[in-house]
Order: sequence, then C-alpha cells, then structure tokens
Amino acid sequence: MQKDYILEMIEELGRVLRAVISAKKSEPARALQSIKTVFTATKFETKDFFDSLNAGELEAFIREKNIHYSTLDTLTDLLFEEADIRLDMGEYTTVQRLINKIDFLVTYIAEKEAEAKVLSLKRGPQKERLQFLRTSLK
Repeated sequence: MQKDYILEMIEELGRVLRAVISAKKSEPARALQSIKTVFTATKFETKDFFDSLNAGELEAFIREKNIHYSTLDTLTDLLFEEADIRLDMGEYTTVQRLINKIDFLVTYIAEKEAEAKVLSLKRGPQKERLQFLRTSLK
C-alpha cells in the first residue's frame, strides 16, 4: 500500500512539473504558485517551511520523515524550474538560496541512489544545470 501511494505521489508531482515547465515563461506567477502548492502535498507541508530550512536542517528533516529519494528528485526538478523563473525575475538572492538547496539535494539523492545501487542518468545534467545557474549569477 505504501509503495502504491509513493508511486501515485511521484506521478502527480511529474504532472505538476510538466505544467510548471509549460507555464514558466508565459505565466511565471502561476508556475510559482503550482510549485508552492506541491509542497502542501509533501511532508514539508508548506514551501515556506521548506525555504526556512538550511542544508543541515533539511537533511535532518528528510531523515526524520524518511522522505524517499525519488520524491526528492521530483522536488529538485521543481526547484530547478523555480530557480529559472526567479533568475528571469532578477531575484538573485532567492536564486542563490535555491542553488544551495539544489546542490545539497542532488548530492544527497546521488548518495541514496548509490546505496540502493540505482543508476540515474539525471545527475550529470542536473550538475550541469546547477553550474549554469551559478554562472548566470556572476
């Protein structure tokens, strides 16, 4: 039962991700609201709570709540989209905070995948995208 729920949740997050990607240029406010709404369906409960956590607190929360790395992977994809939107809006301080969280999450997910002996082709492109965001802030 728990596995079915997790898969269902990941599928729903994927649908939201597609909607955010399609709306991020034409309707950035709607895309940001969709991202915010996603967090209400996670153990974080609100985007504001997620945003308030530093990397150490985030790791402790993830471990305490036993958040699966596949859920974190989809949330990371959403955070990349948020960073793109915020960059376009000139919100550089927010983008820097997002970069820090994304960097932590990409590393954490890679470690969890290695422990589970899962090979993901996403980590390389995510690291490249992270580097692009860093370069864009300079």
